[in-house]
Amino acid sequence: MLRRFTVSLGLTAVLAAACGGADTSNPVAFCNAYAPAFCNKAKACGAQGDVEVCANQIRNDSDCAHFACAAGLTFDSEAARQCIDGINGLSCTDTVNGAPNVPGIPACARVCR
Repeated sequence: MLRRFTVSLGLTAVLAAACGGADTSNPVAFCNAYAPAFCNKAKACGAQGDVEVCANQIRNDSDCAHFACAAGLTFDSEAARQCIDGINGLSCTDTVNGAPNVPGIPACARVCR
């Protein structure tokens, strides 16, 4: 269950779009910080599955090692930080079957603009 929501919502948010102290200084760091933030929130809100397996799945599906904004777009590290903070700040009523409603966090849509 967690994997399905992780891939559908998480990958969408990362491609379109942990603690507040997570490294969001560049696209790769953001991608690597996003994965555990998403999975930790999902787990805290009742999604089944292992957080590290979930985070690794997002990292692999998003190719975090090579993550970059599309041509013509610029990475915004402040929006990236706000996105991670937004995920961490979501209440479980802001989740869909335990998966954080990342598209509902405006900063996540501004990470690459």
